[in-house]
Amino acid sequence: KMVSLTEQWKKHQPYAKIENDKLIIQVWRDVLHPMEENHLIQTIDILSVTKAWLVNVKTIELQPSSQPIVEIPLSELKPGTYKIQAKCNLHGTWEDEIVI
Repeated sequence: KMVSLTEQWKKHQPYAKIENDKLIIQVWRDVLHPMEENHLIQTIDILSVTKAWLVNVKTIELQPSSQPIVEIPLSELKPGTYKIQAKCNLHGTWEDEIVI
């Protein structure tokens, strides 16, 4: 069965928010992405957006036994714009953006 791009997006879009002095990232907002041996979010990258390029600030590697949710204290991040990338082993990289 073919899955529409909208359905793919719903299951893979990282969602970043600020809560209790933390940057909280989860994949996806309503239903968490599966975390199984053969289908999982492998990494979540936090990239600082500069005028010239993207700078990788942090990469979090996830395991099948973990949840696709990450919490980073805001004290570890400088104010600015960040791209959040979630990499699914089957469906590629999906992105969100947040200003801190």
